Amino acid sequence: MWLSGQHKRPAEQSEGQTGIVTMSGGETAVLMDSERRGLQVYSPAGYRWTPRVGQRVLVIQGRGEIPCVVGARQDGDVPAKVTVEARELSLRGTDLTAAAQGSAVLQGGRVSLNGEIYVNGEELEQYVARIAVRALGG
Repeated sequence: MWLSGQHKRPAEQSEGQTGIVTMSGGETAVLMDSERRGLQVYSPAGYRWTPRVGQRVLVIQGRGEIPCVVGARQDGDVPAKVTVEARELSLRGTDLTAAAQGSAVLQGGRVSLNGEIYVNGEELEQYVARIAVRALGG
C-alpha cells in the first residue's frame, strides 16, 4: 500500500553535529562520523575566526548547502573578559593588530591609557626619568 512507503521516507538531516578540527587555515576539515574537508567557517559579522586543530566545533548544513563550522565549544564558565585564541587579532575600527607572539600595532588615532603603565616591568615615570638622565649625560 502506498501509505507504508510514505512512512519509510528518510528524514532530512538538518541538525547540527559536533566534531574535532583536523585541518585549519587554508582548508578547514572536521572529523565527525567521517572527515569532512573544505568546510566554510562562519563567525559574527566583522570578526574573522579560524578554528584550531583539536578544537571541538559545531557543524551545520542547510538543504543543498556545503556543511559549515559555526562555532566552538566553550570549556568551563564563560569569562567576564573577552578571550581570543588566535594567531592574530585585528580590530579594523581602531587599526589595532595584536599577534600571538606578544606584539601589538596601533596605527593612527588617539590612544588613552588609564591606570598604572609599565614598560618591561618598570613604571613609565621611572622609565622616562632613567632615559632623561642618560640623555643628559648623568
